Amino acid sequence: MKPSWKIRRRYIFAAFTLGGLMLISGSIAVLLNNDSATSDLITGGVALVTLVLTSYIFGAVWEDKTRGQNSDG
Repeated sequence: MKPSWKIRRRYIFAAFTLGGLMLISGSIAVLLNNDSATSDLITGGVALVTLVLTSYIFGAVWEDKTRGQNSDG
């Protein structure tokens, strides 16, 4: 594994953690009937997790394709 992927995985883990915290805080806000920022927290959390996951998968596939590797066998 190259060092660049180690660094990328740290950023990905941090973004997933932030997205998860946004979703949890949005859920807590729903339970406390605080509707002012609830939709923004949930939408932001889902968007962050989706964007990070999509870019991670795309980056891995792109790197495999440019190197000529096929992980499926």
